[in-house]
Amino acid sequence: MAKFKQSYLKPTLFKPKGHPWEGITWPVKGSKGNEYDVDLTEKGFTCTCPGFSFRGRCKHSEQILKQVEGVMAWD
Repeated sequence: MAKFKQSYLKPTLFKPKGHPWEGITWPVKGSKGNEYDVDLTEKGFTCTCPGFSFRGRCKHSEQILKQVEGVMAWD
């Protein structure tokens, strides 16, 4: 059994379920040089960093969310 319940960072400008970018993984380099993966799932963004597993958000997932919503705001 997982130590923490799976959390998702939910976008505000779009619904992730059925979105064309659902299933995409963005590689992100952490501040200490570690590589993490930010995924867009049908429920929202997830990150493989340790902080996301217990906070449900992290600077990596927030960075990708900001970039994705910034691109979507152009439409």
